[in-house]
Amino acid sequence: MSRVRRGGYWNKIAVVDLSTKSVGYLESNDSLYTNYIGGIGLGLKILIDNTPPKIDPLSPDNLLVFAVGPVEGLILPSAARIASIFKSPLTGFFGESLCGGYIGTELAKAGLDAIVVKGASTNPVYLLVEDDRVEIENASHLWGLDTYETEKELWSELGEVMTASIGPAGENLVRFACIVHGLYMHEKKKIRGGVFGRTGGGAVMGSKKLKAIAIRGEYKIESADDERLHKFRENVIKLAREKLQTLTKYGTSAIMSLTNSTGSLPTRYYQGGSFEAYEKIGPETFNKLYVKKKITCFACPVACGRHSEDSDGLQTEGPEYETLFALGPLPYIDDLRTIVKANDLANKLGLDTISMGNVIAFVMYLAEKKIIKDEWLSFGDGKALLKAVEMIAYRRGLGDILAEGVKKASEKLDASKYAVHVKGLEFPGYEPRALKGVALAYAVSARGACHLRHVAYRPNLVGLHPFNPEIKVDRLSYEGHAEYVVELEDFHAVVDSMILCKFYCLPVIGPLLWRELSELYYIATGRSINPNYLRKKGETINNLIRIYNIREGLRRDDDILPTRIFSEPLEFGASKGEKIEFEKFMKMLEDYYRLRGWSDSGIPSPRKLEELGLNEYIQKF
Repeated sequence: MSRVRRGGYWNKIAVVDLSTKSVGYLESNDSLYTNYIGGIGLGLKILIDNTPPKIDPLSPDNLLVFAVGPVEGLILPSAARIASIFKSPLTGFFGESLCGGYIGTELAKAGLDAIVVKGASTNPVYLLVEDDRVEIENASHLWGLDTYETEKELWSELGEVMTASIGPAGENLVRFACIVHGLYMHEKKKIRGGVFGRTGGGAVMGSKKLKAIAIRGEYKIESADDERLHKFRENVIKLAREKLQTLTKYGTSAIMSLTNSTGSLPTRYYQGGSFEAYEKIGPETFNKLYVKKKITCFACPVACGRHSEDSDGLQTEGPEYETLFALGPLPYIDDLRTIVKANDLANKLGLDTISMGNVIAFVMYLAEKKIIKDEWLSFGDGKALLKAVEMIAYRRGLGDILAEGVKKASEKLDASKYAVHVKGLEFPGYEPRALKGVALAYAVSARGACHLRHVAYRPNLVGLHPFNPEIKVDRLSYEGHAEYVVELEDFHAVVDSMILCKFYCLPVIGPLLWRELSELYYIATGRSINPNYLRKKGETINNLIRIYNIREGLRRDDDILPTRIFSEPLEFGASKGEKIEFEKFMKMLEDYYRLRGWSDSGIPSPRKLEELGLNEYIQKF
């Protein structure tokens, strides 16, 4: 008889110890869920309470948590996400990455709120999850396969399952290796996959000899109030079709038109903010030449995903905006075919395309400046780009250094002053010198330079306050940014804990903002709360992440931008001449700390921790 979840949670968390080849279950109580919601909040609480300080992220002591939230499994647009949480091997701080597609829904249907992986196996293994049972299976025959081959083989052995796997990059402990879900183009499959992209979760899996997770669930997920869910769903579908039409037409590539026109599209490794060959790789050209059909996550009418094909028969998903930027303007590549091929290669090998594009463009910059002698790595060289991707995944030659990420690679190459990153995480596709709110948001972001912890690029690009659109936002001013960055961080901590798609939670347009999140929380759990309650939970999660990072060695000096962003104005593009003025930036940072209730050193005050119910952590850092 099929089990039914009603109320948002199964209250069941599987704990897999790969060192002892055992599976148990974590005792959980209502406060774990009411205080931390799910997703990154739930994973964070498990991580901080079950790992000692200062562990090596690639040691058996690190945890890898896969967690869903109370909305996963409901037939509802946006409710198809899953989070991975761990200590990052790239930054040494809090690591997390979220993925869409179908695997989050499948985990919820399998009767689990989370899977916690600890220890390390001596031989390659994969996890088979079927209706709240987790089994550890031999994966020696899968080790060495790319992610497409791994998924194909698992489907051949197990039938249709939702998979998350690593490629050679994860096996070789590339510090920005990712975890890939559902990107192999099965003959009859019409679903969208995704990637746990940033901060190196693939390397954590590789260090544990965990090749893949395969999930199949048959349990039913019901809401606490079916009538209100039906009305809510109908309204969300209506608003999504009205407000997200550009995403439906172009996918995420549409963002490039905004960043290029405002001079905020990082180009030629952060030398400029606009790409002169934009038309050759922009959304219109991409749609015309490569997009064959639109693909969608579970229960979503927007279909922002893209199935791409080229004249040689290559079939792949994407590339998304962040990949287009990182493999196009950043290394100065204007050949769309090369970008599509590099994206496909990165997906197969299991590499985060943002960090990958950054580290390759970085050495192209060093070669141009005659700082290194690898002259084959030059801006605009598509063959060099493709060659470098494989070198990184297999740690061959220079690729062994680049596999460490920009921060560590720059130290080995004696070129730290040229490296662009925050806390060891490379920049995404928004140039902070042209978007002053993004400059602050990058610097304070818990996982390093990140566009998703806050989505501050949107109010900067559209010029409107994210929650009070009657207030204008001046992207080139230093005033007024700290307040909305704080609220955006708290908002998206809730979004990423429930977990919901960020495209449905876009600042300014929604359609899901604070009020709607409160309504949805009630529909999923039956617990009636208000937006202020959720805001406090977001603040609690962000403060606990800060505590974790401080425990791992974070200091105020880590909340800073790269030297070049202060000293070098943009050389070309629509925002030519813009840079970040240090004193004005520091004033923004001080305002941010003050609004957070943190000390001048960026440490949460005992009073703030007590207010948030985090008393147990007051004396722990």
